[in-house]
Amino acid sequence: MTMHNASPNDRNPAARRGRRSLTTKPSAYVRSTGIAGLLAATVLFAACGSTATMPAGNGTMAMQLTDAPFATDSVKSVDVFVVRVDARNSDADSTAAAKGAPDDSASSDGWVTIARPNESVNLLAYQGGVVLAIGQTAVPVGTYLGFRLVIDATRSSLTLKNGTVLSATSTPNITFPSAARSGIKIVLAQPVTISANATTTVLVDFMLLNSFVMRGNSISQNGLLFTPVVHASVR
Repeated sequence: MTMHNASPNDRNPAARRGRRSLTTKPSAYVRSTGIAGLLAATVLFAACGSTATMPAGNGTMAMQLTDAPFATDSVKSVDVFVVRVDARNSDADSTAAAKGAPDDSASSDGWVTIARPNESVNLLAYQGGVVLAIGQTAVPVGTYLGFRLVIDATRSSLTLKNGTVLSATSTPNITFPSAARSGIKIVLAQPVTISANATTTVLVDFMLLNSFVMRGNSISQNGLLFTPVVHASVR
């Protein structure tokens, strides 16, 4: 499976006064411009349609990450520290996705951890269909409406080709939603239903072009705002 999160303003950074996105030619058909993951779920028992009920039995969710091209000539690497990926049966807005993200356990509020890579991933290294397997787990069959990606801002950074490293504490810096761990809502195109004896694949896009917004006219002088945009759809 793979995973996403975005508001209208996230998808249109140019609407933010005094800011502009890293690309000057936004595309109406951007699909995979960041983390894209494949989630395979093989189940043992039947699911109940599109409801959020949980029939007995478990299936397996296998997680992979990939990244589509990130069109900026000045960036060498985008290193995001991925702590884990969580899912739950009920829907989750951005506030719900952020709640409890700093905890090591995702068992509260119905969350279950699907993958726990707990490692830094250079998203630019996984482009053009290249994927990174980050873990898998057995999960109850049923319909999943809420997904979140948990990252650690203190161990995430962006490196420019001139050697400058921008982080949460550098000058200039990257302003993250949280000073530590952040739970990022993944926006689903449709519910993810795990059915008996079937494999469900979900494509997740972490849209880098829309997720980093320039402050002023220069990254090296003014830094960036991190406004994560993550989408997912069933393939």
